[in-house]
Amino acid sequence: MSQGPRTAATNLNVLLPVAYALAVVVAASLASGAVATGVAVVGGVLLGLWFAFGRRRTTRG
Repeated sequence: MSQGPRTAATNLNVLLPVAYALAVVVAASLASGAVATGVAVVGGVLLGLWFAFGRRRTTRG
């Protein structure tokens, strides 16, 4: 049984960077510069960890 191709709407490799960008824009719009910087740094590290380690788990088999 093969699964059909995953669309961009269900692919975490697309959704996570979009959510990260949205979080940075919202934080920059609504909060201080320090908060926006914190969101950008923490989100960037988490996104980097996802692409370094988490993505491998979902692309196997």
